[in-house]
Amino acid sequence: MENTPETTGERAVINRSRFFLCAVVIAVLNPIFSGLILGLFMLSEPTLRKEGRIVMLFAVAWGLIVMLLLAKYRNFLTL
Repeated sequence: MENTPETTGERAVINRSRFFLCAVVIAVLNPIFSGLILGLFMLSEPTLRKEGRIVMLFAVAWGLIVMLLLAKYRNFLTL
């Protein structure tokens, strides 16, 4: 029998920096839903808690900025 993560009970290692950068890019593109979902996922992982907090804060801050800008310039968005 092979020693795979499924058979030995070990967890697969996640490349933290690449996962963190992808999460930040997703939080920029869609801060409300996907940024919060990725941030919550990262908070649930013990090794990614610090990065999860950063992604969550960034997603919330960017979402607020986008909402404020949309509220301020909504007259320019209507045809």
